Amino acid sequence: MPDVCSQEKTLLEDVKFCQGKKSLPGTKKRVYLADIRDIAKFPKLADRSAAGTKLSNIPTYPATVQSGNTDVANDFSMNQGKCFVQVDIINNNGQLTCEPQGTFGSKTFKNTYKGNAPGTEEEVTGLIAELLNAEVVAVVPTRTGKFRVVGSEEFPAEVNPSQDSGQSPTDTNQTVLEIIADDEMPAPFYYGKLPVSDGELDCTTGLVTAPAGE
Repeated sequence: MPDVCSQEKTLLEDVKFCQGKKSLPGTKKRVYLADIRDIAKFPKLADRSAAGTKLSNIPTYPATVQSGNTDVANDFSMNQGKCFVQVDIINNNGQLTCEPQGTFGSKTFKNTYKGNAPGTEEEVTGLIAELLNAEVVAVVPTRTGKFRVVGSEEFPAEVNPSQDSGQSPTDTNQTVLEIIADDEMPAPFYYGKLPVSDGELDCTTGLVTAPAGE
């Protein structure tokens, strides 16, 4: 009688770490956000059943994917005139966490990004009013130079914003963005291009290319 698990591929391998190598905590001073209604096409996760797949491939949106015998770009595509907007975050005030949830056999991850934007003025207040009941995707640049995604086509993220004007001269006047999404993956890594207001952000290099002609 055939084993019912015979078609399930396991990908366990050694995970080693060089003692003394830097592993910087935290996120950079910005987060990129898009309403899912403005996204025309979502990238695809790596195919874990493909030959040569390693642990490091599993939680990624690779820069390219195969379509037939051709490699094609695996990017977020936006509706005309739309892009991922940048929200600046107070230095040392951004954090990404991934936690398991559910019962054995049906577990998923709860991915949460929390960042504190400076101030409580009209512009940032208008932002959180627009985001309050929106379904979004957040792309978070980490201090290691990688970009991680909270929210997906199947599991959009929601935003729980709050504001605190502070009270004493040593308090912080800030707007808190808490962005939460369920996902099968712990905040996947994104290596494609990201349309932003300044042009196109390459999430492999972290460089922005201005639109042609500018």
